[in-house]
Amino acid sequence: MDQLGNAACQLTGESLEGVRRRLGGLDRFDHLVPSASGEQALLEAALISALGAVDGQTRPFGVREAKPVEEWLVLRLERPADVRSLFGLLPYRTRKGSWRGVRELTVRMDGARLRFGLRPWAFEASWRSPEPAVWVSGPHGEDLAALLAAHTAQVTASGHVVQWDPLREERGPGRREPVERSLLRRLIVSCSMGSALLRRPRLWDSLTGYVGVRLSTEMADHGLDWLLERQVGVGGFDEERLIEVLEDGIVGCGLRLLDHACGPENCTVRMAPRWSFCRGVLTIRSSRVPAAAAGSIPSPRPLTALGDGRNVSRPRRAEKGTESDVLKQACVVQLVDAPSGGLGRDHLARAAERIAAWAARGLAVGLLLVEESSMGLLLGDRRRPDWATAPMPKGVSRWTRLRLAPPPGQLWSLAVPNSSDAISAALQHARSAFDQVFLIGAYDGWMQEVMSPKWAADLRILVHHARPFQRQIPFPGKTTGNTTHANDGVRLTPAESAVLWRSEQLGRCAHPLDGLLLLTDSEDAAALDGFDLAVEEQLVRYGTPVLGRFPDHGLIIRGPRHSAHPPTVLDPQAKPLDHAHMAAAADALHRRLWGDLPSTAARQHVLDAAPDVPGLSS
Repeated sequence: MDQLGNAACQLTGESLEGVRRRLGGLDRFDHLVPSASGEQALLEAALISALGAVDGQTRPFGVREAKPVEEWLVLRLERPADVRSLFGLLPYRTRKGSWRGVRELTVRMDGARLRFGLRPWAFEASWRSPEPAVWVSGPHGEDLAALLAAHTAQVTASGHVVQWDPLREERGPGRREPVERSLLRRLIVSCSMGSALLRRPRLWDSLTGYVGVRLSTEMADHGLDWLLERQVGVGGFDEERLIEVLEDGIVGCGLRLLDHACGPENCTVRMAPRWSFCRGVLTIRSSRVPAAAAGSIPSPRPLTALGDGRNVSRPRRAEKGTESDVLKQACVVQLVDAPSGGLGRDHLARAAERIAAWAARGLAVGLLLVEESSMGLLLGDRRRPDWATAPMPKGVSRWTRLRLAPPPGQLWSLAVPNSSDAISAALQHARSAFDQVFLIGAYDGWMQEVMSPKWAADLRILVHHARPFQRQIPFPGKTTGNTTHANDGVRLTPAESAVLWRSEQLGRCAHPLDGLLLLTDSEDAAALDGFDLAVEEQLVRYGTPVLGRFPDHGLIIRGPRHSAHPPTVLDPQAKPLDHAHMAAAADALHRRLWGDLPSTAARQHVLDAAPDVPGLSS
């Protein structure tokens, strides 16, 4: 919890005690900074569009703390000027009857804080979409009510009518506003990107030579881009740490790198979201500021999520051919489904995440997921703006962290196209970067005849549900459920039962297997009797030994409001998935395959950055 709390609060600015309390209520630790959804993200994007254009801020966007509270957000700003910048978004009617500001925006006092929201007609009011809200507090002792009253008096004195009180009913516009006049219409196509930046304000002053940042938006052929101008005083641009955090899905924004070009005085990084529903590109332009103009520059801060030490020095990984790369060659284990079907690629991937409990034992584990060909219908993009005439640029697939593991343990994942060259390039890197590698979804089933030796796995393990072995064949007209007596069917010997099982489950398997891994429905699975043990002995003779049994609770879906079962032992303990049973089963599988797990003292290598696999386009 210390590691997780540090990783989150170093980006959000929350207090360590508060972030521990928040993380203690999560049912999984794969997303430590929650993402805003729907109109909540739209509201946050509107606020950061105003905060990002203010000068003279000593903290990024003028935000000292961005605290997620359930579906909402609480901001603590550093200066009254930053609070006043938000007032510039508030709507009002001029003397001529025309509107100024963001017509959908509202604000009111909620205790000592300002509560910003949207009009009911601007968002979908349902149980799926709670009313969006952002609470804003200012510097200690600042009277925000007086600031709002002063702004109200200034607008009223000019002869205008304020329209931002949520208690005052306001009907929506009769016709759709032009996109040039509607800030929310422009922001909605990439609002999740602006929201992600607002929820991680302390990222920028954690980097080397921070002087300041400015944020703006610009319309593009594919949507709405976010442009961040970053000033750096001394040292390098620290772009490697920046890219790694923005790519990270645990505490970062989960973006993909498009391109990266650095020179002596300038550096430009372009990143795009992983999902196509966000139609925008984040461009970070870093430039140097003269030392005289920079003034006092804070030293960079270590980031727990990146494995930084106290001095934040991050040595580069050893180049290929050095002793560390020669000695380290991971074992690649391919998990396959039975030709008859039953589990599927997604189920195998979730099972691999649970088996990868070795990351909690100090090992670096990588999951290589081969993407399936999309055969479904292409649905229209509801977020595509009217002005968009070009598709979104595609990023590069890189290794992404699945969980933060106790050092030196690591758990990473990479999705690659279903091609021999792409898989070969990914495996070549994975063998030198990890201790154990899982390969899932590579040319399974009827496509096994095109398997290439360039990326062949070291071990091929079939994953199957653990069911009782068949003990007799019923007579015609009988069912297996009624064959409780010898006269109801033909009794099978253990050898015959093993042959029957192999024929039914592996009859169309084109390549040999190294063993079987059986998934049990619960940790309370019935103990094996003599017949089952005899069948397993026969399976060993046929070259398909049962390597172990692992607890399984079905497919675990990612995202909010889905399964509450934590997929790995790196998540909170919860029933019915027993962590001790899951870890014991993983350790037993490791001992069966490679012997005892190495001691933590012997595993002191730590990747200094997310491994990069060139040439893998998403």
